[in-house]
Amino acid sequence: MNQQEITDRKELIKSIQNRFMDVRCAQVEQLLSVMSNPLRFHLFCALSEAEFSVSELVEVTGAKLSNLSQQLKIMTMAGYLEKERRGKEILYKLKDHRILQMLQYLESIFT
Repeated sequence: MNQQEITDRKELIKSIQNRFMDVRCAQVEQLLSVMSNPLRFHLFCALSEAEFSVSELVEVTGAKLSNLSQQLKIMTMAGYLEKERRGKEILYKLKDHRILQMLQYLESIFT
């Protein structure tokens, strides 16, 4: 390699290091880990359309209430969902706009 090629490679390496910093990679890994569970992915898809109560999410997913509640708790604690109490119901909605963007992208490449 000549000197220019070496310089170009070093710049490429530096660019990759900056784009894929440990913190950023950890955030992506956490999101993908949460999304990798089929029920949680289904919940993300449903919540990308609208906010839903727990009973509606049971209907949408066909999951058992106990399992669904556990998954919603994981997703909320991870910071991806927020919940709001309205009377006796608790409504869930997406908190992180990046999830909606990711789901839209995935839908566009898998249609």
